[in-house]
Amino acid sequence: MKSRVLISLLFTLFLRESRAQEPAPVIPPPRPVGVKITRPGVISIAGTPPVGGTLVTYGYSLDESAAGTRLQGMSTLFEHTLAPRWAVYIVTTTPFIRDGKVALGDNCPGIKYRLATESASRPLLAVSFGLKVPTAGDGFGTGRYDYKLNWHADKGIGRTRWTGNFATLWAAQKNGTFMRQYTPALGTLVRWNGRWGTVLQSYWTTAGKGYGGVIAAPMFQVKNSFNVFAGGMRNFGRYTTAYSVVAGFNYMHRPPR
Repeated sequence: MKSRVLISLLFTLFLRESRAQEPAPVIPPPRPVGVKITRPGVISIAGTPPVGGTLVTYGYSLDESAAGTRLQGMSTLFEHTLAPRWAVYIVTTTPFIRDGKVALGDNCPGIKYRLATESASRPLLAVSFGLKVPTAGDGFGTGRYDYKLNWHADKGIGRTRWTGNFATLWAAQKNGTFMRQYTPALGTLVRWNGRWGTVLQSYWTTAGKGYGGVIAAPMFQVKNSFNVFAGGMRNFGRYTTAYSVVAGFNYMHRPPR
């Protein structure tokens, strides 16, 4: 009987010592925050911040219109994840500056739902719905509410991150009806090394008489949660803005682990 008790005690001590010597699990570092260009906002990623985290994206653009006038604008995105699949966001645009006149822009709140996680053969999928609240000053907006449904897909292939969108906008008209406008878009983020990369985005929209554009911007990853970018956009087709200079940053606030 004593020998059984002794063997049991030695076995218990052995298990306790083995567990004490096991190394603590290594938590992989979070993926560096991606690059979202808020102004112009032609591409929206499917990914969301971790639960309790917030993505802050600031964008500045200097637009040269086909008529020869220049418009400066600044837009900021705040996106916060409430649950593993749900996030809310708002895009604020302020100020607008044109011909010496300064005005507020529209505000666009919305919600995003993640449909599927990314796997080796499947992209990250999400859908979002947003509302444009007409807060812009006279001559800087339509003064009407618009609605936007957007489908998002992200996929990492090697050092390149691909993003595709297909957006449907219900643009309010003066007579109270809504005109549907469609905007497919495709973007890539190529990371050449730990800090430097290139953002390329292209889109086409049925708004107006139809036009598209291409955006190219080098980016620099200052740290895991913060990056900056600067580049330009060139439109083609029946555009109202010939080209733009764009710049901004992305910051990810992550909750404590």
